[in-house]
Amino acid sequence: MAVPFLVSLSLLDIMLAARRLAINPYGGQYPDDDSTKQVVLQADGLKAANPDDRHVLIHWTNGTDASGNRYTEVVHLTGGEGNYGFYTPQVKRHSDESLKLDTFYVLGHYTRAQRNQTITLAKAVQFNKTSRINNCQTWMRDLLEAMVKGGLLSEAEFNKIDSGVPLKRRILETTA
Repeated sequence: MAVPFLVSLSLLDIMLAARRLAINPYGGQYPDDDSTKQVVLQADGLKAANPDDRHVLIHWTNGTDASGNRYTEVVHLTGGEGNYGFYTPQVKRHSDESLKLDTFYVLGHYTRAQRNQTITLAKAVQFNKTSRINNCQTWMRDLLEAMVKGGLLSEAEFNKIDSGVPLKRRILETTA
């Protein structure tokens, strides 16, 4: 006997659902809420071993499970050279290992409206998804500069992050 709701699903529907789950595996369990939360920029590693290829992301904690695992909403450019993407929302389990191995910069304590504004600004960042010149650091620089202009981040904190990560400046891309 066929299950009625499965009959109407197309292969495309199933593939899209699988993709959403891969991008946002815990979003349904740990959605954002209306509380004020600490928003943090995380940079790969304790120092810039390869400053031109240091992954950066912004996150805040959406919840903790019974075992103490934290689930964070992540704002970042994913992928790699020639294949970048921005997907939101994206809730992931926050690795305890990263707390020991990565560098963190507190951006501030943001209301839900300010976090939503951050996501809106992130969606508006213009970026060539097939770039082989600019990367997630370039995208993050553009986002943080927009956050400074929007009053979400102080210029002093931006400068601290920029010198610490460091963030790449956008390089003009030419078409061959």
